[in-house]
Amino acid sequence: MAAENKILERAEMYLRKLSCGVNPLTEETLPEGDTCRQERISKCLLYVADYLQQIVCPKPKVAKAEKQEKPKRKSEFPNQELALSEEAIAKFEFSEEPLSLSAIVRRVNALIPEGSGMIPLMYADVAEVLTQEGYLQKQEGAAGKETNLPTPQGEEKGFSRVEEDIRGHFSIFTKCNTEAQKFVVENIQKAVVQANARLARRNAERAAREASRPADSSADAGVRPGKEKFHLTETQIGSFAVDESPLPVSEIARRLNALLPEGSNIEQLYFKKIRDWFVAQGMLEERKSVVGKVSFSPTEQGIAAGILVDKRIGKNGEEYEAVLYNAAAQKLVLDHVNELA
Repeated sequence: MAAENKILERAEMYLRKLSCGVNPLTEETLPEGDTCRQERISKCLLYVADYLQQIVCPKPKVAKAEKQEKPKRKSEFPNQELALSEEAIAKFEFSEEPLSLSAIVRRVNALIPEGSGMIPLMYADVAEVLTQEGYLQKQEGAAGKETNLPTPQGEEKGFSRVEEDIRGHFSIFTKCNTEAQKFVVENIQKAVVQANARLARRNAERAAREASRPADSSADAGVRPGKEKFHLTETQIGSFAVDESPLPVSEIARRLNALLPEGSNIEQLYFKKIRDWFVAQGMLEERKSVVGKVSFSPTEQGIAAGILVDKRIGKNGEEYEAVLYNAAAQKLVLDHVNELA
């Protein structure tokens, strides 16, 4: 069954790349006249890829009655030091296909015991270690933005610079072959040290803020003080894991809120705040359908900044457009994050 799942995973990956007009074996863009680049064929390939994903990773069905009976679980922000045992690391699943650093980080985080309260590993933790070791360095990537790309020493170790057209947007990032994946995993404890140092800095900043906060007489009177507007420190912003894959704005907001200290008196950031900021900058525009349905689409300025549209097919078989933000657009959010609230 495991072997069959791997075949299905690879088939899904091939179909997704073909639906984007990319040869999955050579990573080359298919010529304009290729069958896979025809819109109807592309949509069908993407539909089948989504179907295969449901077979490999089916979503558990929860009965409505059971869901209603379950008590609400209070969401807790991870605040324990990260610790990965040798037994856990030994379960890491290496891939014959090259993986991005973000994909490696996601597979490592999957090894953290559920409910442990341990902080997750970040892309920046691994990139920092590889930079210190001389395998990566900041270089110019897509749209002139700096990104972590392999040095000659890194290329010898199995790290490679990749240029891909992901959902219609040109991206430059680092991928790791099996040898490079093994090197990262063998040195993962160095990245764990980076993660725990990040946690220590975050806790120290939180303690300093609490120590400098004036006593609130309203708290003694049982009156709940008002919350501060959403804001992040430079250290917290630096901990945001920019993803090479385009993200929806709701996921960006979720990751930003995850950077807030546990129990902080700071309002959370709603995805509409991010969307409305892009509208105000002229990068998104509001559109209304003939039936009055409101949607948002990137303008030319927004497309240049890294906002793209991915056509998808919903459960009911109807096509819809998903607005996504690539790495450059995610970094733009980080540059202005304290202006969003």
